[in-house]
Amino acid sequence: MEIKLNNINFGEKTVKIESNSVTELLEKLSLNDDSVILVGKDGKIYTKDQSIREGDEINVVEVFSGG
Repeated sequence: MEIKLNNINFGEKTVKIESNSVTELLEKLSLNDDSVILVGKDGKIYTKDQSIREGDEINVVEVFSGG
């Protein structure tokens, strides 16, 4: 399945994954689920227990912390 991603660092790209798993998508991108939030075009937040559908457009928002 193909998913469209958008991120400030890598811009827009399409990623192919085998299943509809958020975990697989994060692994494919070498991202830690504690360091990013996946937000759909409609504002839906994707967590590890949710499914991705073919053609979903997802923004990868990096989470920063500091003091």
